[in-house]
Amino acid sequence: MARVAYTWRQPPYPGDQSDVQWVDPSMIILCQNGNTDVAIGPLLQTLYEPIGRGLIGAVFVHETMREQLIEKVRNRMTVMHRQVKAHTLYAKALRRAECLGAELITILKPDDIGFKYSMVEGSPIIVCDFNQSYFSANHPSTVVTLHTFRHTQELGELAAKENLPFASAAIWCPKMATAYEMALILPVPTVYINCAGVSLLPIAEKHKNLEPFSLLVGDHHYEMLIQQKLGKIIVFPAPIQLFTKSATKA
Repeated sequence: MARVAYTWRQPPYPGDQSDVQWVDPSMIILCQNGNTDVAIGPLLQTLYEPIGRGLIGAVFVHETMREQLIEKVRNRMTVMHRQVKAHTLYAKALRRAECLGAELITILKPDDIGFKYSMVEGSPIIVCDFNQSYFSANHPSTVVTLHTFRHTQELGELAAKENLPFASAAIWCPKMATAYEMALILPVPTVYINCAGVSLLPIAEKHKNLEPFSLLVGDHHYEMLIQQKLGKIIVFPAPIQLFTKSATKA
């Protein structure tokens, strides 16, 4: 019997079909005086591996926070996952960004004399002022889009133009009234205010039955609302202050 040469073939990436369609993408909204350091955590994860599930598809930043956001993201972003760098979707995104002449936020390196900067190979890409539809509304594009807003109405208009099947949004805003107003206008079924990734299990049954409801579980407040015959969940921290007898006397 003839011997067959052994060959090792790397399994296809990512292996779960999450490169052929957007799966539960999310958006981030950073308001004036919002917590930038916490807000960009999920964004940095997406920038490292922008193919998969639960990606950040778009970021909306208040005009007063734009430069701070860009500086902090650029200082903390790293070169992409090695298999994303070699993926055809990334190559396509690079060509499209160049064709559009869009402003990009990437990792830069200087030339030998420090006069001119160019993008590092495999750098993540944030595209300013263009929607995902310019790259791909059907599957992960390997880029994150960045939009700047001045007020709540403008945020709603910009978010409506990002035609992705967003599963959630995370709003980072110190003013609860403003954040709640934003939550009501965003075209997403779940909105987290000053938190992200909190379990929705406590209100899942009410959402399934389209039953308006509110409850406090642990340190979070949950609300189930009906908008245009669709359910919307809003979650935000609501820690309960526990006072001991000694603390009360003090």
